[in-house]
Amino acid sequence: MSFFLTCLKSGLRARLFRWQTWAVPLLLPLITFGTAHFLPAQEAAAPVQVGVVLPEEGGDAFWRRLEARSGLAVTFHAAEPDQAERQVAAGRWDCALVLPEDFEERLEELDTTGLFTLLVGPGSTVYPLTRETITACVAECIAPGMAERYLLDSGIADSEDLSDIRPRLREVLLDQERVLVTLETAGGGALDPLALADSGISNLLAGLTAVLLLVWALLAAMDLGRWMETPFARRLIPLRGRLALLLPRLTGALIPALCVGALALLAVDRPLPCILALVPYLLFWGAAALALAQCRPLWSALPALLPFIPAAGLLLSPVLLDLSLLIPPLAPVIRWMPITLYLRACGGSRGDAAALAAGGGAVLAILLTVEAHKEGGR
Repeated sequence: MSFFLTCLKSGLRARLFRWQTWAVPLLLPLITFGTAHFLPAQEAAAPVQVGVVLPEEGGDAFWRRLEARSGLAVTFHAAEPDQAERQVAAGRWDCALVLPEDFEERLEELDTTGLFTLLVGPGSTVYPLTRETITACVAECIAPGMAERYLLDSGIADSEDLSDIRPRLREVLLDQERVLVTLETAGGGALDPLALADSGISNLLAGLTAVLLLVWALLAAMDLGRWMETPFARRLIPLRGRLALLLPRLTGALIPALCVGALALLAVDRPLPCILALVPYLLFWGAAALALAQCRPLWSALPALLPFIPAAGLLLSPVLLDLSLLIPPLAPVIRWMPITLYLRACGGSRGDAAALAAGGGAVLAILLTVEAHKEGGR
């Protein structure tokens, strides 16, 4: 134990005077806190702004229905024509709806052909959703008139009977008589845009932290591999063994990683589960770094692979998007990627945290077995 502590102190002391030791600790919190600052959940889930130019007379019933549909997804604003054009052109509003002056007359005649003018800008994206909402409001407005015309044309009722049944045609179904559609996430949670945006940003920050700590562990593997080829290490290997020399130096590299990762994860919404999940995550990559450091072809190839590893980590884990939804055959690969397991552990999955720890423990057990076999062979 005294040898381990002596080597650990020596490794930590050596790292304190290297610029690489301080570069990542400054970079990682800056990335996470900067991302949290520039992408707050409230702004990520901000409703789309849509202008509505009403005619001078009429359109009140349509506007009431449209305004009732304003919410977390789309917000409608009554505006003048000039104001609507300026706001759309400036990008403050996604689009604007212009109603004709004879809007009420055309609704009474059930004439909906070319009923609206939709103003869109170069950055407009959700005008198809706006058209769907507008169509639903128009359908509510003209439904009673359509029902009356159908009753007259089909001969079910005449003009005298309509005066008696017209109030019933305008009744609104009660909730228990409607077909209600509710949306939920793939995990079964409620589809709350604010909550989803907040969890999405926290997932992004945790994923970025995991990717950068992966790079840290690979850089540590390169350092360990180089150190094993120094004359000092070669003289000690026959006396102490490879793992006894590598473990304290690896621990000295992972302690700063754990501290820096915990500091960076303070930017997420619920930092404690993410910080606790760092322990099995770093255990796994620490064991992988030990294995890589003992194979020269592997750690010597890492400098060429490092530019691609962060991109692969982001693509093969649900940090930015889940590719398994687009490419189903990738689902098993993405599901068991260490970064995916870490993100699920951040969400409270103890099984995934245990899988990370078990994976790291299995790699360590294999390394110890190989080391003991080599010692026995001597």
